[in-house]
Amino acid sequence: MFKKIGEVYNKIKDNKGGIISLIGVSLIILALSAAIYVVGDFFVNDPENDSSIRSWDYGYSSNADSVPGKELRVANIQNPIVTESSIKKENLYLTRTFEPMKKSKTLVILTDHSPIKISVNGKEVYNNQFDSAQYVGNCYNAIRLEASEREQEVEVFMKVPLSVRFEASYSDSENTAFVINPALIAGIALLFLGFCALIFFAFLSLKNHMRYRSLLASLLMMYTGIAVSIGNISDSTYMFNAPFWLSVKTTALHLTLVFGVACLARRLLISKKSLVIFGLTTLVVLLAGAASVVPSLFFIAEIVIAAVTVVYAAYTAISFVPYVTERTMYAIPTYVLGVYYTFVSLIAGLLLIFRSNSYYAFAVSFPTLVIVGMLEFINIMDYNYARKNSDINDEISRYSESVNNISEFIRRMLVCGDSDVFFDTAAREISGLLKKYNSENSDLRFCVAVKNENGFKEIINNNISLCRYEMIEKNCLKNNKDCMFSETYFDFVLKNDSGVCAVMHFENVVNGLEVFFISMIETVYCGLETAYQKLCDDGNNRLDIIFTELAENTEIDNGYSPDHLIHIAEYVFALCRRLGMSEEDAERYSLASKLHDIGKIAIPKSIINKDGRLTKDEQVVVSCHTDFGYIILSAFSDDKLLSDAAVIAKYHHERFDGTGSNGIKGEEIPLIARITMVCDVYDALVSERSYKRAWSKERAQSFMVENSGVMFDPKLVNVFLEYLNENNTEAQEA
Repeated sequence: MFKKIGEVYNKIKDNKGGIISLIGVSLIILALSAAIYVVGDFFVNDPENDSSIRSWDYGYSSNADSVPGKELRVANIQNPIVTESSIKKENLYLTRTFEPMKKSKTLVILTDHSPIKISVNGKEVYNNQFDSAQYVGNCYNAIRLEASEREQEVEVFMKVPLSVRFEASYSDSENTAFVINPALIAGIALLFLGFCALIFFAFLSLKNHMRYRSLLASLLMMYTGIAVSIGNISDSTYMFNAPFWLSVKTTALHLTLVFGVACLARRLLISKKSLVIFGLTTLVVLLAGAASVVPSLFFIAEIVIAAVTVVYAAYTAISFVPYVTERTMYAIPTYVLGVYYTFVSLIAGLLLIFRSNSYYAFAVSFPTLVIVGMLEFINIMDYNYARKNSDINDEISRYSESVNNISEFIRRMLVCGDSDVFFDTAAREISGLLKKYNSENSDLRFCVAVKNENGFKEIINNNISLCRYEMIEKNCLKNNKDCMFSETYFDFVLKNDSGVCAVMHFENVVNGLEVFFISMIETVYCGLETAYQKLCDDGNNRLDIIFTELAENTEIDNGYSPDHLIHIAEYVFALCRRLGMSEEDAERYSLASKLHDIGKIAIPKSIINKDGRLTKDEQVVVSCHTDFGYIILSAFSDDKLLSDAAVIAKYHHERFDGTGSNGIKGEEIPLIARITMVCDVYDALVSERSYKRAWSKERAQSFMVENSGVMFDPKLVNVFLEYLNENNTEAQEA
């Protein structure tokens, strides 16, 4: 325990006051809670209320049934009932003479669980276990004062087992056994609202499991309503007067604190240890409540209940600190509420000990409602976030499947040996891709024409009555685009050194302007163009050269300069040589590193070329380019260079501390991927991007040093910076 507190203290110290400010926020919330109670109490309990009976004569006596021998004191609105340590105060006697009444009235007396008997004109009319119990389960007592032309003397004999509470008032109700008070109404309303919420979220949970957390919040609201109702029913009826009900009320109310803290802890602390602590805490509170049935143990039991809940709340709040310092989602509001509930538990415990019943009930119930509201807000945010993540995962799944299909498409196109086979294969494969992407593309139609001296000659036609190839060529040249899109069709234009040499037209496309659909078709075109260039060059181009050109085209399409790839290749070659690799291996890794971002051909251009920072959803999509690149390149694993490039593409964003997407760290990350990451990040920092300006070399190098061991391999950073400094020295000398 002390070790944990020491660790938390260090985190608070290292956090430079951030945790302290959050404690201040929790205190502000606590002050607002108190202000709400004061305002509510003013409107509910108006001090000018005519029904209150404030003037009584009173005195203490050692004998429960006797009238005090000394002169009685007067209690009124200016002079409340007082106690003195010199007075033996186990028994209190009160009397008042009521003037003649024209109609009957109900006299209501509220005490602090005091056994009580009431006499009118010397005749006993009410007795609440006065002769048999040390305390009772109810606070409410009532008698009927009948209409009379004479004065009536009312005498109240009351034991004081806990604290002095005597509130007398008139009630218009003819039923003396039960009366409704605002706090009881509030408890019943909470119970009803919690029940409605439980039914509502139970219905939603049948369709979506993410609503189960809302069920927990609804149950907490229901329980709060039950606890508040039980806590205030003692002020509404004398029917539950067995001493047992006092411990039930105390335990039920204080368990709202335990359950509230448990619901908060459930947000972040889901370990077995935290569940055990919650179980033990609940058990202790229940046992203390049961022990309070014994009069001699009642006060001790309440102290135990208060102490346990305060310690539990404090332990939970302290346990939140690491989550706050690590910026875990929802950790900050949860920590604030945890500290707030710790203060509330402390105040509630003090109120419990000093018998401030009305304050105590509010101090327990209102903060619980704050917790319920905050939990439900977080649940809604979580639900929406989960739905977004689900949509993103579905989208990524579609992306990944499509990239797999595109990879196979490129592979099939690269092995085509002549023009006729090439176009026939391309038309069929692209048609198949579109049907896999969306089954509604079942009626897809297409045609292909090649250009010669006399114009376009159609070589493939799949149910298209008329296709104006010259117009397609003209539109593509006019707009300087080789891919043209509309809602229902798209066109490809293939070129060689002499200009346009073929046109492919596809129509009856469903949702042809979807962002990913356009990105997918552009990727297909890149692969098709690469394969066609290989065909036009009589197959002499090596695969690595073709893919390098594809990578360079991807950089250009993404609004970047292909110089980025050249710089990375130079850096990688230099690092490999300095690490003792052979020139042949260094050259292969250098060429392979150029393909590190080839997976971006499958990322929508609207995201890649976006000005400013990306949203979290967009960042997730972009982060998938490592997997996409691996999928495309690993299809050619029989080629050593492309096999290395696939490894680089997949792991070049892995962080040295293991917090990358694949969760591997240190030397688990392939060496060439670690090398490429150092080179890629540095060149990206010193280059201008759509979302940032270029950094100075000094600033970029400082960033590399600061993140050595976090993002980058420290050894590689040192070697890389030595290389940069030597190059800079040579440049200055030249």
